[in-house]
Amino acid sequence: MPLLKSNYKILKEYNLIVESHSGKLDLDSYINFVKRTIHDPLFSPNTNYLIDLRNVVVIASIEDISKYNDFIEDSFKCERKRKIALLTETPNQMVFSTIFKSNNTQKLKEIEVFSTPIAATEWLNSNLNKNEILDVLKALILS
Repeated sequence: MPLLKSNYKILKEYNLIVESHSGKLDLDSYINFVKRTIHDPLFSPNTNYLIDLRNVVVIASIEDISKYNDFIEDSFKCERKRKIALLTETPNQMVFSTIFKSNNTQKLKEIEVFSTPIAATEWLNSNLNKNEILDVLKALILS
């Protein structure tokens, strides 16, 4: 399986970043991806996330979660509550995402794990245009 391949799209009108990942998910690859997104001129630290992990094999360790939390704390501060929806499909993804959720250190960050994009978008905001979000997600997966 190849190393991590990541794509994203910032939807300013929905205050949402949609991410799609495939390959092997390790700490360094994901941190490099996050650094790229936070330098995007459309990025805001208060944005919600829909993160599709359904095409990854998580090879990051449990200790890497703490390192990631430290990186986020040092990289940007949120001023208001934000939501992060993690899309999973396999036991490997589900277990890692659940541990990630339970180890969340940011008070203003709410994380939930989902098995369908519809449930994730409903939880993020019931006013989101579900079809548009699903189209963006499909385009990211194919790119």
